[in-house]
Amino acid sequence: MQNLYEKLEQYSEAYDKTVRRREAECALPGQTYYLDDGSILCVPRQDGDNRFPYGENGFNFWTYASGYMHANDGLFSLFLRAAEGQEPKIAFFAGQSGGKVLSLLPVPVLDETEWGEVIRYTVFHATCTYYITETPAFLFGVRVFVDEKNQVYFSVAVLNRSQSEEKLYLSAYMNPYLCHSIYESSEDRWFRRCQFTERANDELGKFVFTVNEDLSRTESISNFGVLNQRFTAGEGVRLEKVEATTSRKQYVGGGYRSLCGAEALKQGTFHIPLYVTTFTDIAIAGELVHMRMETGSRGGMELRFSYLTNCSDTEAYQTLLDTIDSETVNRVISATAQRMGEEEGNMFCTFEEGVDKAYNAKNMTHFFASLKKQVEFCSLIKGYVQLSPNSLVGIRDVFQAIEGMLYYRSDKAREKMLEAFSFLAPNGRFPRQYGLPKNEQSVPPMDLRQFIDQGCWVIDTVISYLKFTGDFAFLKEVCGYYEIVDEQKRLVRKSEQRDTVLEHLFRVMDYLTDKQDAQTGCIKILYGDWNDALDGLGVSREPLKEFGSGVSVMATLQVYRNLTQMMELLYELGGFQEKIDRYQKLRKRLEQGLWENAVIENEHGQKRIVHGWGDKKSYYVGSFCDPDGRPRYGLTSNAFWVLSGLYEKDSSIKDVIMEAYEQLDSKYGFQTFEPCFYPDAKGVGRIYKLPPGTAENGASYIHATAFAIMSLFMMGETEKAWQQMMKILPFTHEKLSCSPYVMPNSYGFNPTLNIDGESMQDWQTGSSNVVLKTFIRYILGFMPVFHGVMIQPANWCPFRKYTFEILYRGKKIRVNYSRKEGGKRIFYVDGRERRGEWNTALKVSTLYLDETEICDGMTIEMKD
Repeated sequence: MQNLYEKLEQYSEAYDKTVRRREAECALPGQTYYLDDGSILCVPRQDGDNRFPYGENGFNFWTYASGYMHANDGLFSLFLRAAEGQEPKIAFFAGQSGGKVLSLLPVPVLDETEWGEVIRYTVFHATCTYYITETPAFLFGVRVFVDEKNQVYFSVAVLNRSQSEEKLYLSAYMNPYLCHSIYESSEDRWFRRCQFTERANDELGKFVFTVNEDLSRTESISNFGVLNQRFTAGEGVRLEKVEATTSRKQYVGGGYRSLCGAEALKQGTFHIPLYVTTFTDIAIAGELVHMRMETGSRGGMELRFSYLTNCSDTEAYQTLLDTIDSETVNRVISATAQRMGEEEGNMFCTFEEGVDKAYNAKNMTHFFASLKKQVEFCSLIKGYVQLSPNSLVGIRDVFQAIEGMLYYRSDKAREKMLEAFSFLAPNGRFPRQYGLPKNEQSVPPMDLRQFIDQGCWVIDTVISYLKFTGDFAFLKEVCGYYEIVDEQKRLVRKSEQRDTVLEHLFRVMDYLTDKQDAQTGCIKILYGDWNDALDGLGVSREPLKEFGSGVSVMATLQVYRNLTQMMELLYELGGFQEKIDRYQKLRKRLEQGLWENAVIENEHGQKRIVHGWGDKKSYYVGSFCDPDGRPRYGLTSNAFWVLSGLYEKDSSIKDVIMEAYEQLDSKYGFQTFEPCFYPDAKGVGRIYKLPPGTAENGASYIHATAFAIMSLFMMGETEKAWQQMMKILPFTHEKLSCSPYVMPNSYGFNPTLNIDGESMQDWQTGSSNVVLKTFIRYILGFMPVFHGVMIQPANWCPFRKYTFEILYRGKKIRVNYSRKEGGKRIFYVDGRERRGEWNTALKVSTLYLDETEICDGMTIEMKD
């Protein structure tokens, strides 16, 4: 455990410097701080919570600064999430005679006055979370991490800082769930069993959990969890006694008690231990490890929780029974850190010399690394991140995230795209969300609501993947389909049809263009578009029809961009002239329809790009007069006029877009709509049910805000873009209700409801990938095209220097940027000056590098 104690001492010194002496260089909102190594130090806070996920391939083990932990692998819940204020499912304690009990996590909250001053803080590292508790006599630490096999490790350590010998006990408490569900019922205990085997040598014994579960009327399985443990002792530490129980009632003192007043902890004993529990009580793993410690000595426990699911063999858990020791744990941590370091090397950035205090270069550097972690998390989810029955894998969500992740984890991007392509319907329609089947025979859950935009994001991402990787073999991969059996019951079945990714793309494009409204030439919204809270435009005025002719301007612009992308791809592939000609005609009709219908003008000659309209153009949204009689601005249609490429063909509309942005601006950045919607806004859908000033209803819904910021960069309005970027980056705020080192999904503002900057959630939000792509493509200026890369950093940067490295098709490229006031941009490639070309839209000089000239280790220098 030597490495652990060194870390605890290191973080104790960091706490002293950062918090006690207030010498923090990288302070964040919510009593949170970046440390020099990129770790995140969190002090307990009352206005929110911070969290960090660990795990591989969609397995999520969440650690919170509040001390709560939970884990799920898709629908399979290893440890359930406890609601706010409820008893944690994982807890650690220390105790001494006289009923002195100390929680080694911030939860549960106990009366700990007898311990003297108690200081707690949490450190999130890329590989581990450290929960640290300091008292005058002891330094305690709980380290938590997950290995490549998604086994969860807990290391509990104590250092005797007192001047005398001390007697104390350490206690671990674990209440796993091990079921394919996200909710617990009163019947679950009937089918869960825990057996304890007594210890041998320095081992503390093993707990074996068995959960029997019915997946269907004819299929039953067993799930297993095994907790392997070992006592670790340095010189001057003696193990005196070990007690164990599998009974929650015995641990806490009865069914009406909780961990806050656990009798066994107060008394320091279980009296008569219970080594097997099932049916009548909740089976848990609980232990009391008594030790005697000389001054300056160190001791603790190593624990590893492993699991198996979907087992037909009732003895399958035997493969999980194993020994554990500190050396093995340290090796696993080192291997994990090395692997993460190698992955980090695929793409990283460091900023230097902000132009003023508002631009903290160290914070920006650390945040860029956190943002990558967030985007990767969003890309590889298996669903149920929000622990709701309807929280599946969103097509639009995961493909947008993949488009960001592919720049540094292209292998994982490829795998996830192939997974998602297999859920396409034969007519080219993607579900809104899909769930992974429990096994090959199971029918996957799907959300079949026809949100029109799903396929748009798929085409975007595939094209970006091909441009970055050059992996055209991906288009030849073969995937299946799912046929929709019953729309209302959400029933599907696996199709016998299978064909290539390219054929899938053709079907997606056909589905999208088939939804072109004959009257206006624009794309019908059906159930909704990206702004899924605005789900009323597609409703038909005819009672027997599911959808009318209502249109989404944003989706129309997306399809316009998709047609451009597909034509570009087919030119590369060759042999598809007939399709190219067809796509060309469709795109021309979309462009005509947009100019004729989406850009409206009032009697004063003022113009506006509307969000869309209802059936038969019976009303507009985002117009001079919406259904509630109010004039309104909408954000996303303006942003996508630029992102679609239509602006580059005709920039005369720029003033209209910039006016909309000015009207939509707010304390926390561009709002999705201004003003918000109230119940009198007929035909807009459920958006008015959101409180005014929250989420999509008149707040800065950051995903949309980030679209607009990207569009500002694309129009060459760089300083305005940076002003807005600094409004949405979480570490620039005075206060924040969630983790300040990753993107939240929104910033609410409604003082009458006591809402000022609070967010719905963090981590799983599309804002992260848009911000990351904006950094890569427009701030750092790395834009892959089919046969090379455009180097195109924005025409103004608030950092005088940055270094960006990326692995492009197996070749490491380094970009060094430096800025001085005045002068034109100069490019150097491996020391040789190169002339750039002026980009009128971006208002900047750019450099094209052909793929044939890019070599490993290439250095590109830019001086402004």
